[in-house]
Amino acid sequence: MTVQISNAEADDANSLAEVCALLGETNLPVEGVAAHFRHFLLARDDSRLTGCVGLEVYGEVALLRSLAVAPLQQKTGLGKQLTEQILKSAAASGAREVVLLTTTAADFFQRHFGFEETTRNRYDALLADSPEWHLPRCSSAVCLRLTLEGK
Repeated sequence: MTVQISNAEADDANSLAEVCALLGETNLPVEGVAAHFRHFLLARDDSRLTGCVGLEVYGEVALLRSLAVAPLQQKTGLGKQLTEQILKSAAASGAREVVLLTTTAADFFQRHFGFEETTRNRYDALLADSPEWHLPRCSSAVCLRLTLEGK
């Protein structure tokens, strides 16, 4: 499988629809995706979307969101590749810290990237404008953080 990872085009309605479909298939929220689509990375095998990940950037803090890999491509390392690239994008955007919410992948982010568990209320004011941050389905998620300085 030859996968190409590229930046999303903010006005690409077809790619946005594909990402929303993949997020639905992997049981991840779509709220706020369109507003932050310019900060998404897309993975394609030929023309077929196989994965995505995005950021919501709020100054020096970025919310990593929507890491999804198509079921047939899971366990291939694609999620790790997407995460590595989005962390580089976060640093390039000026973020000094990346935060995420997860109900299923805390071990993945901690083991591979050094994310640490933190209290969610520490970021409530910083991420007040985030559509994902306030979703009821995300209220029980584990909150993780990673400092980008020196990375």
